[in-house]
Amino acid sequence: MRNQDGMFKKMVDTQKSMGDVGLLYYFDYKKQIKCRVLSYKDGYVICTHRDNNGDVILESVVYEKDNVKYIDSYDDKYMYRYKNDMNIAENEKNAENDGWVKEKPVPHGFDEIPLISKRGDVAWNAVQSAIDVYEVIYNVFLAIQKKHGWGVLYIKGNYDEKGKKLAGNIILNDTSFDGKGDAKFLTPPTPANTIETLQSIEDNIQKGAGTTFILPKDIRLSGDISGIAIALTMSLDIETAEQDRIDWQNVTCKMMRLFKFGLAKELYNKDKKKYKSVISDFEDIDIYSEIKVWRPMNEYEYNQMIQMMTQGGVLSFETGTELCTLSKPDEKARISREEEKAEKKEQSAVKIAGFASTQNK
Repeated sequence: MRNQDGMFKKMVDTQKSMGDVGLLYYFDYKKQIKCRVLSYKDGYVICTHRDNNGDVILESVVYEKDNVKYIDSYDDKYMYRYKNDMNIAENEKNAENDGWVKEKPVPHGFDEIPLISKRGDVAWNAVQSAIDVYEVIYNVFLAIQKKHGWGVLYIKGNYDEKGKKLAGNIILNDTSFDGKGDAKFLTPPTPANTIETLQSIEDNIQKGAGTTFILPKDIRLSGDISGIAIALTMSLDIETAEQDRIDWQNVTCKMMRLFKFGLAKELYNKDKKKYKSVISDFEDIDIYSEIKVWRPMNEYEYNQMIQMMTQGGVLSFETGTELCTLSKPDEKARISREEEKAEKKEQSAVKIAGFASTQNK
């Protein structure tokens, strides 16, 4: 799939970090289909135009390159480009259109808009206020710890500044007349309440954002940890992912449609005689894309269960092959090829044995 899953993961990460993201499909100079992520972080502003029913009729991207501003708009057939060269003096620009020039529309090569856009809240949108409070308290806490958190050596009386050493320790003698000298180490007050407050805010951030912070120190067990235990610990993450899976379903379906059409056109451009009907053939192929939320599990125990159910007749061998975590996408085809090779090898052995028997007679 030419790393389609990797591009999808990058889209999700960008949208959850920046608020919106776009995935643009195009044909490179070799007429091969490719795609790239457009984000605000890289200088791209995506503007989606919809009709009264909410359907997308035009996708536009505003960006700047080499001191030239561009607006690229995509509909189902063409790419329209407006350009504003800021290197040209103001008196040389057209005052009617403020310097913007429309170029000739160019066919983008797809049968629908090749730009996929997704807009939504960032991952921490619901807990931004809690994060701000956490940062303020944490910074104040560190400032107090830096100034007063290391303890104070309190000494009362008259003593020799040089002192004496005994077994590596410094001995101070009080030489005052009344002999009421004293020396003690004053420990700072414990920051227990502050730490508890920070922990409470952190818990609320996890609940509000629907995520779980798991650090290596939180996993204290040795050996293979149960996948169920980790799944329960990450229940907030899994619930959030299940909700987002519905929102991103249209994105994955359009990614598959564009990739399928682009791949068919790439094959046609590669060899028009060999693949003369590939575009219509690919249109007849219905491929449904579905997002699967990853859940932690013990793969060894899972595959052992699949094997036992297959041997017990509860699952078919074909289903067991599909469910095994080690299976490749073409695992069934590989098994068929191995069975054919084994059958041919067996037939060859039978022929050789029969020929040898005839020679002995």
